[in-house]
Amino acid sequence: MIANIVTSNKLEVDDIDDINVVESLDDIIQDLPTLVTSYKWVTDNYDDYDIYDKQLGDSLYWTFAKTERRDIFNNDVEEFITLANRELISKIKYVFVDPIQLQRDTIKKIITKIYELKDKITFKNGDMLYIYGENLIFGIDLNLLKYIGINPIKVEKKIKSISKVFLDDKEIFIEYKSNMERLGDSVKYIPYLYSIKHE
Repeated sequence: MIANIVTSNKLEVDDIDDINVVESLDDIIQDLPTLVTSYKWVTDNYDDYDIYDKQLGDSLYWTFAKTERRDIFNNDVEEFITLANRELISKIKYVFVDPIQLQRDTIKKIITKIYELKDKITFKNGDMLYIYGENLIFGIDLNLLKYIGINPIKVEKKIKSISKVFLDDKEIFIEYKSNMERLGDSVKYIPYLYSIKHE
């Protein structure tokens, strides 16, 4: 789950399986961004609020219920889900493993770290490998390895053998299509998103 939406209205959005949709704040998952869809709830619970500011707290947002303002409801729900996707990846660090630019010692440290990662999930996209674990994503360009004389097939096989999950199916794009649109088509996050869905 990437977020909570508290609503009594039906949601018509993609990736609803990623959202904890509940009717009461008592049922939210703590520490996730939360959207409450009720202007009445805001007026009942907040004396000092700005109707143009949709953020009530660190991770608490509000919008009108569908019955109050349908046009604003639909737009704000979509914007909130995009925000939740972006907030989700904000804690992830991406490291492009560049064997030409990086020092040999740095590359050795990166290789050691990749081996040490628990429950590695790797996604192959064209000639790129994205290895996720422990809030880190390492990007390896197989063409670049070939260019400097390293056998990319051997590297791919080795990474596959040490990965808990190795994703190389084009169907994976369909599963994460909406997430990718919200994240600017940044496919490197697919193994991380996979890890969340399959916890």
